[in-house]
Amino acid sequence: MKTIYIMMIVMWLLIIAGGGVAVGILGPLTLDGIDPIITSALKGAAAIAMVIAWIVVLARMKNWVLGRRIRY
Repeated sequence: MKTIYIMMIVMWLLIIAGGGVAVGILGPLTLDGIDPIITSALKGAAAIAMVIAWIVVLARMKNWVLGRRIRY
């Protein structure tokens, strides 16, 4: 039962951290000498990569939590 709460806490921490990275780092990021469209594409690719990483982490945690619950 406790592992579900840990998973929920980690999920919220990932959401808050991802938002902080997106707003605090990716938002004001500017690359001098590069077209703004390319900069926007790089920001979008970084944001999508973060979402994919978050999904992978949460999927592994879910499998770990459910695997523990099914065994007991």
